[in-house]
Amino acid sequence: MEKKISLSAIATFILLVMVSLSANLTAQKVSPTIDFSAYKRLKVKPSEADPSVKNWDSAHRVIYDKAIKNNKVLLWLTGTGGSTDHVPQSFFKTALDQGYRIIALSFMSAPGVSQVCKGDYLSQNVDCAAEFRRKRIYGDNTFLPIPDQYQDAIVPRLTKLLQYLSKNDKEGVWSQYLDQNTGKPLWSKIAIAGQSQGGGMAEFIAQHESVARIISFSGGWDYSDSKTKKIAGWYSQKLVTSPQNVFATYHVKEAAATELAKICKELHIPAENVFALDQPISQQSNKPVHGNPYHTEGIKNPVYKPIWIKMLGSGL
Repeated sequence: MEKKISLSAIATFILLVMVSLSANLTAQKVSPTIDFSAYKRLKVKPSEADPSVKNWDSAHRVIYDKAIKNNKVLLWLTGTGGSTDHVPQSFFKTALDQGYRIIALSFMSAPGVSQVCKGDYLSQNVDCAAEFRRKRIYGDNTFLPIPDQYQDAIVPRLTKLLQYLSKNDKEGVWSQYLDQNTGKPLWSKIAIAGQSQGGGMAEFIAQHESVARIISFSGGWDYSDSKTKKIAGWYSQKLVTSPQNVFATYHVKEAAATELAKICKELHIPAENVFALDQPISQQSNKPVHGNPYHTEGIKNPVYKPIWIKMLGSGL
């Protein structure tokens, strides 16, 4: 027996379709896909560059202008749980316009520091955060709470990628980003930008390497006591990178704004290089990030493009 469909049901269906189309069009206007077709783009799995890699094998992403030969690399480090499948396109385009070439590095972004270095474990090991970051960046220490192996660490993966590109992408002249004496990354030609956990990794590297530039977007908040929110001791270590080349942002309404402001001072980042963002939340960020919707504003909201340009400087 056939069921009759009422006119009101049809009208309701049409209305829902129209609302859906309108929402999709609005989303496209708010979050346009940027065309990178004018640039050379490469995807390289970590296991292609280093066969010893077995875990977290999503591809590194490389974007650059073939017409520019001697520019700096901007190394992008994502936040906790992030991957190279989702990158900050507007910020990347701004960096390319400033003359950089980009490497979005695939590394083990989970778990994050705040998920491991907390509670009783942190009370028993107040240096937990520094040991965690050392393991994830360099892979040359013992830190059992995370599964990262040496070949999973940020610097070994970057080194292997640069070696791979040197052999397999000749027109990129990637050997210029490797120290020919040590085989390690030539940090003077590499800038690092990172969000949250990635921003904290950039800050930690700045204490051990003389990097061209560091840009930390809400760069993590490590504690030596999670109950009192006492910031971790590693922040007081002297920067090897010139403080004038270290930049940081955070939004005044994000959950850890107070701690992030303290961390910037503890790192001795010049006041003029710290940007306490205060613009209304962008329509792109309408979904909460772990109940902390302002946390990603610095890297997502195009209203901050003038600040991005100031922090990036010239990549040439």
